[in-house]
Amino acid sequence: MVGKTLFFLWVFLLSLAQSALAQKAGVGAWENSRYTTIHWVEDQPALGWYYTWRTDQLWARGPTSRTVEFVPMIHSEGDLAKPITSDRPVRALMAFNEPDGKGSHQGGLSVERALALWPRVEAKGRGLRIGSPATTQAETLGPGSWQRRFMTEAERRGYRIDFMAVHYYSTDGDVAAFRRWLQAVHREYRRPIWVTEYALVDWDRPGSASYGQSASFFERAAQMMDGLPFVERHAWFAANPYPWQGTVPKINLVDDRMQPTPMGETFRRVLSELGGREIASAN
Repeated sequence: MVGKTLFFLWVFLLSLAQSALAQKAGVGAWENSRYTTIHWVEDQPALGWYYTWRTDQLWARGPTSRTVEFVPMIHSEGDLAKPITSDRPVRALMAFNEPDGKGSHQGGLSVERALALWPRVEAKGRGLRIGSPATTQAETLGPGSWQRRFMTEAERRGYRIDFMAVHYYSTDGDVAAFRRWLQAVHREYRRPIWVTEYALVDWDRPGSASYGQSASFFERAAQMMDGLPFVERHAWFAANPYPWQGTVPKINLVDDRMQPTPMGETFRRVLSELGGREIASAN
């Protein structure tokens, strides 16, 4: 009887620890051809949140269990007119994906235009925590960077920005450099940080890293961010295969049939292990 009681106590503590970790561990994802990505999301241990670069949750055919938190995003100006669609309560809102960029997946907004639109972002996010625009890594720090110019004027106008959304792509797997960069961002803006995209990839040589190298970088980076109190959340890029310049970088967690890649297997294991370590540190 004592053994059963201890077992159920351990399970309960594990669930609490994984809930704490879930405040950090997330993923960016989109639908596969069978609309089963949401089932994969729901099946990941200690995965606390996901986003789709849209204002609506992952689609599914028929009724679907939804326990993982969805965080909507106003990707670009056109999304301001779209409703937020989520079966679960929404607690936060992200806004403007790489507005300093010109690609089809980027927002393409000047600092002045983003500032002019921000009151509409605040209206959309009334009652929610609101994240900063998520600029490219090169435009996050420095007096002339897109983000610094935006934040300086946003603060002067009294706009509400509750956390910094950032992107970080490592070309060499140097987690210490990643840590130093996050510390610099925190010193600069004095707000909690959400790393809404990160991976090991050189976009000029998208096939240069292996799944094993990606998995090693993820494991070390996730452990590093779990130890930084000012990093509230992080989301790997990305769950799905992402074709780029005729190549699919080996960063995806699943294939198009939702079967785990070696990177995806490590993702699942690391989240479970981090949850277990939370229990050990609490005892």
